[in-house]
Amino acid sequence: MSIESVDMNYDSEQIDQNDEDVDLSKERELLASLIAKLKCEIDESKNRNTLLETSNKVLVEKLKSEIADFKNKNKSLTEAYNKLSEINAHLYADYKKSKAELQR
Repeated sequence: MSIESVDMNYDSEQIDQNDEDVDLSKERELLASLIAKLKCEIDESKNRNTLLETSNKVLVEKLKSEIADFKNKNKSLTEAYNKLSEINAHLYADYKKSKAELQR
């Protein structure tokens, strides 16, 4: 083997090693970029979830308030219906009584 072939072989190995180092460096940069993007997406997701949780809590409280209002209105309507039914029963009784008196 000549010195020239050893030098060429060494140069070839050195070039291959440099190519591998460049490839690894590019892969590291790509992975670092992907990790940074994923971290951003995770942060955005967390922020969205926090916003949705807050929004849901507000909606739940609003619904609780509306349910309470509905129950109060329903109670008032039930009381009004009962009073009207009672008045209607008295009026009907008076009507029957008057009708009976007129038939005598």
